[in-house]
Amino acid sequence: MKINFKMTAIAASVLLTATGCSVSDSSNEDLAKKDQQIERLNQELQEKNNALAALNATPGASDKASVANSLIPPNAELGHCYAKVLVPAQYRTDPVQRLIKEAQSKIEITPATYKVVEKKVTIRQASSKLIPVPATYKSVTENIMVEPEKIELVPVPAVYKTVTESVMVEPEKTELVAVPAVYKTVTQSVMVQPEKTELVAVPATYKTISESIMVEPEKIELVTIPATYKMQSEQVLVSPAHTEWKKGRGEIEKVDHATGEILCLVEVPAVYKTVTTKVLDQDAYTKEVKTPAVYKTVKTRALDKAPSSKEVKTPAVFETVTKQELVTAATTKQVVTPAIYETVTKQELVTPATTKEVVTPAVYELVTSNVLDTPAATEEVKIPAICKMVKTRELDVPAKETKISIPAVYETYDTSVKTAEPYLKWQEILCETNTTEDVVSKLQLALQKKDYSITQIDGVYGAETKAAVNAYQEDQNLNKGALTLETLEKLGVQ
Repeated sequence: MKINFKMTAIAASVLLTATGCSVSDSSNEDLAKKDQQIERLNQELQEKNNALAALNATPGASDKASVANSLIPPNAELGHCYAKVLVPAQYRTDPVQRLIKEAQSKIEITPATYKVVEKKVTIRQASSKLIPVPATYKSVTENIMVEPEKIELVPVPAVYKTVTESVMVEPEKTELVAVPAVYKTVTQSVMVQPEKTELVAVPATYKTISESIMVEPEKIELVTIPATYKMQSEQVLVSPAHTEWKKGRGEIEKVDHATGEILCLVEVPAVYKTVTTKVLDQDAYTKEVKTPAVYKTVKTRALDKAPSSKEVKTPAVFETVTKQELVTAATTKQVVTPAIYETVTKQELVTPATTKEVVTPAVYELVTSNVLDTPAATEEVKIPAICKMVKTRELDVPAKETKISIPAVYETYDTSVKTAEPYLKWQEILCETNTTEDVVSKLQLALQKKDYSITQIDGVYGAETKAAVNAYQEDQNLNKGALTLETLEKLGVQ
């Protein structure tokens, strides 16, 4: 907070110096420029305050800052020498995984299995043929009228009794005289056998057809196309960018003999190395390969023209028969005889004369003829198909695709992660007041045993010894900037 007050006081003094006391005499342009300058200084002050707040927020940062900014070492003892030394940054080693081989997958194909199956193949299709069934006849006997029935009138004489009187001896009488029928002889054709129509079967015709029969069905196989890979180079972080304190350029840069060396905070860039890895370019996949079906040519007998039937007419059979045909039917005619009168003994009519009908029955003749009983027809007879058993390969279990995941391969390596920033610290050191040639000689001998460049053990803490001490402190990650008692203890120098 003291630094904040100092910065505020400096900013205020700069403003007073820049503005002076005659604000009222300045022009509007000068006021605008001064306002801009005040705003800029306020921004710089705010940035410094933010940086100081961030430093104070680090654990132990306030204590470190107070030690680094103090002009005298805390808890100093008489006869001891102290100097501000640089406590190096602290690092920890963390394991880091690096991808060597990406996760991928491969496809395993279980091929399809086939089984031999006997399949019935039709060589000749089922068909049918029409067989003619002839008509059947039966004998029928029937009466054919040769002479029709005729009726004749036969006169019946009157019956008389004798009566003597003067009367008509013979009365007028009318006689019925039979007039016989008149016939004529007619010759005509009588149908003995009627006209008939027969169905005559026309047999079916066949033709030979060459037919392709599938012996082995079309099959689809899954072929695996392997994955392709490509080499890919990438930059892998070996050491992250960090800052470290470097010693100043020489004694001339000391502020005074009490402050020690001036140290510079230098940014060390990150170190990368190029790693070439084999990465998946295209995943493995499968594609379908079709094997065409295998066919076999089989000749079969196929129906060309179906069986049919046609009608064949047999004309009727006639026979010439001669028979009497009535031209004029038999009748009677009245013949009138006039009466004769005389006185005589006469016969008195008891019963008048009449005529009676005498029926002459018709004359029939038995004629036997063939009458159609069942008309001619055709009967359909089915011809079964002819089949043959053929062995074919049939898919039993289809091909199966199994995807197997191959996990990624990683490599574990150690990387340094900074856990604490370097800072300045007061620490007890060897100086001209508390060192001897013997101690320096032991120091030189210890450094020489550890293979540091010491050409002469002379007990003088010169530039060569100082460079060797700095190198040792750097290698051992010790506080550096001066010959500390910690360094002597590490080397085993009493």
